[in-house]
Amino acid sequence: MALPGWGTFAGGIGAIFGKLSTYIPGKVEKLRNEKAKLEKEKNKLLMGDCDDKKADRLLIINNRLDVINGLLSNKAQD
Repeated sequence: MALPGWGTFAGGIGAIFGKLSTYIPGKVEKLRNEKAKLEKEKNKLLMGDCDDKKADRLLIINNRLDVINGLLSNKAQD
């Protein structure tokens, strides 16, 4: 049985390590490369006819792009 508040403590530690990982050299470049790759894939998917599989993939891509944009904007503000 977990102690009360343990989940928030572990989540806080994860958030701190996630923030610190953006300071590792090459991390920003890796995010930029991933963003470019995802945007290219998104544009390719948008050119064709839409079906359920493509729609699901676009949702995944958009969610990941939101996360990447947030990380990059936080890094730019530092």
